[in-house]
Amino acid sequence: MRAWGALILAGGESRRLGTPNKALLSLGGQTLIGRVASQALKLCKTIVVSLALDADEEAFRKTLPAGVQFVRDEVKGLGPLEGLRQGMRKLERLGVEYALTLACDLPFLNVEALRFMLEEAERLRVEALIPRWPNGFTEPLHSVYQPKPMLQALEEAITAGESLIMEAVGRLSRISYLSVEELRRFDPQLLTLTNINTREDLERAKRMLRLGLAGG
Repeated sequence: MRAWGALILAGGESRRLGTPNKALLSLGGQTLIGRVASQALKLCKTIVVSLALDADEEAFRKTLPAGVQFVRDEVKGLGPLEGLRQGMRKLERLGVEYALTLACDLPFLNVEALRFMLEEAERLRVEALIPRWPNGFTEPLHSVYQPKPMLQALEEAITAGESLIMEAVGRLSRISYLSVEELRRFDPQLLTLTNINTREDLERAKRMLRLGLAGG
C-alpha cells in the first residue's frame, strides 16, 4: 500500500439524534463508525480515530478492527479543528503522506470514489482535495489532506480564533476542489456523501439497506 492513512472524526456531539455519540449507532449490523473504518481499511493501512476529550475509548475499541489507533482532544470547545489537529499530528508522526479524512457518519462510502480522490491528490501534489457541489457547498470531511501542511494550517486557524474547517483549509497553498460530478462515475447516486444527522436520516438509511438500494 502507498503511504496513505485515514482519519475518522468521532468527537462531535449528536444533539439532533438524541444520543451521546452517533458514531456508535447501529446500521446494518455494524456501528456507523465501524462501517466507515471497514471501507477506509480497504485503502489505508493506517487508521486513526479522533475522540472527544471525555469519550469512552473502550466503547470504540469494541466496535473497531484491531490496529486502529486513537487520539483524543486536548482542548475543549474548539470543535472539529481540535479533532483534526490531533489526528493530523498523529498521522504526520506515522509517516502518512495523504490522509483520507472522514466523518464518522458516512454509512455508504464508495471505495472506488475514495481511491480516485487519493490518487488525484497524489497526482496533483496538492495539500487538500475537497469535493464541491455546484452550489459551492464543500465536503471537508470526505476529503484528502497532506498531514504536515494541514496541521500547520489548523494550528494557525486555532491561534487566530477561527472555528471552521474551511477557514483552516483557506490557509493552505495548494487546494484542489473536485466537482462531485466526477465521483458519479464510481457512485452514480453519490451515496458516498450521505451522512446521518437526524433520526429520519438513520431510518432512511436502514430502509435503503432493506430495499437493497445501498451496499450493506
